[in-house]
Amino acid sequence: MSRGDSTSIEKLPQRLKLFFILIIALLLFGTLGFIYLKGVTTSVAFILTLETLAFMFHEGNSALKMLEIFLAIFGVFLIWWVLWGTFDMLLGTEVENYVRNILFKKKAKKMKNHYIIAGGGRVGEEIAKRIAKKKKEYIIIEKDEEKVNKLKSNNMPVLYGNATDKSLLIDANTRNAKAIILTIPETEVNLLIIMLAKELNPKIQIYARADNIEYMNVLEDAGAKFVVVPELAAVEKIMSELD
Repeated sequence: MSRGDSTSIEKLPQRLKLFFILIIALLLFGTLGFIYLKGVTTSVAFILTLETLAFMFHEGNSALKMLEIFLAIFGVFLIWWVLWGTFDMLLGTEVENYVRNILFKKKAKKMKNHYIIAGGGRVGEEIAKRIAKKKKEYIIIEKDEEKVNKLKSNNMPVLYGNATDKSLLIDANTRNAKAIILTIPETEVNLLIIMLAKELNPKIQIYARADNIEYMNVLEDAGAKFVVVPELAAVEKIMSELD
């Protein structure tokens, strides 16, 4: 999604906040400028600022003229930028997707005994499909934007971000989840997620992937119920098929 993608959705509140701050800053700058240069009251200075932004100029010295020119030029640019950005969001899909994201997080908070899949790659996606076939609820956490968009296009519930972010685990309602499945290949990342998940939900079941057989015990000691090493699993599968 080129418009309203996951990154834009997450940045929407910050963008709206920036719009508001810049407008307030411009009005404040103009008001203080008129108070200093004309010696008028705050209310009068504020009105003069609004009039200048509406291209109603006043008599005064060169400093006052420079203030009015600055307000007019910067004000037009800022207002144009704000309006353009606002219309771009409204006419695009950012607002709609942002609202959907909020509603999804609210829905997640109502889930119980669901599965959380950390990593939405091929392994994570396949696990999600099999969980769905069992009519179980799940949430995928994925930090790669392209993968997130692909999963969303397949109508799969996904949260955009890093599973090592505690706030994201809270959004996924880890406290009421039945299990968390770690498909991320980096063992150190999985260790951190295990600790965070156990902190939020000591009873949660954890299924993890290790990138080396030597780390299986480490993950199990950290709280993983089941640990798999892809290479070792492949060997066992092949050996089971040999005559």
